Amino acid sequence: MLNDYFKCDQMSGDEGVEQHKRLLAVQAALEIVKASVSAGGGEAGLRKTDCDLEYTTKHLSNLADAIQEALELQDEE
Repeated sequence: MLNDYFKCDQMSGDEGVEQHKRLLAVQAALEIVKASVSAGGGEAGLRKTDCDLEYTTKHLSNLADAIQEALELQDEE
């Protein structure tokens, strides 16, 4: 979905690795959001979707940060 987001996808070294890790964390966060949004149904589901999307616009970065931090902690173990 976001594979070509970065202009320097062929970047190597630490900067390329960090951009790739961030991209994976954001993709994981978006998958969580998609699952949450698709879980609703009917009129109540539409309200839930609106709430989910509003929450996402405010907190997607925080969710990606948490995923990235958890993966880095797992990698250290």
